[in-house]
Amino acid sequence: MVIRLRNATIDAIEDTETKRLKLLRIGSKAEGVKLTLELPEALCDKMSVRDGIVVIIDSKPIARGDKSKLYAEGDIFKIGGNGDLEMVGAIGGLRVVLTLANPTPAKKKMFAADRFYLMLS
Repeated sequence: MVIRLRNATIDAIEDTETKRLKLLRIGSKAEGVKLTLELPEALCDKMSVRDGIVVIIDSKPIARGDKSKLYAEGDIFKIGGNGDLEMVGAIGGLRVVLTLANPTPAKKKMFAADRFYLMLS
């Protein structure tokens, strides 16, 4: 099962306590999804608040990932949430938090593996 957000927008790009890292907040009200990523400043330079962005998250490698702004493989550390699903993971040591409102059983099952793949384009 793939999570595909076509109408997501960048809600905020914030500084973190760590030098040269930014906190990227992406949301899709229609899908009920919030994604928070810590990224190096250099990767956030070409992004700005209110930009539209396509987000794809899968448990398997994504076929056209090399044609995206960001393609990454991450580790899942924690799954939780009451009613909602909250996944906490890391991409190269940088924190990733994904919150899904009213996830289907197929979407929950996707996070049963210990790895995920993320593509931003």
